[in-house]
Amino acid sequence: MKKSMNRTATLAFYNARKRQGDNSRLSIMTGLSESHISNVTSGRRSINNELADAMYSISRRRVNA
Repeated sequence: MKKSMNRTATLAFYNARKRQGDNSRLSIMTGLSESHISNVTSGRRSINNELADAMYSISRRRVNA
């Protein structure tokens, strides 16, 4: 059984590796607004599992810069 990271760890992982245009890409992938995604990454809103999975899939192969 594969164990996944919790939502807070996924958010930290994404924030360390995010690039310009990622919020709009996440918006397209999940159907959420870019402003909601911006609020999630800044900590003003809580993260749901669908968004956490999308964040991880975008940033999982990037090197921490």
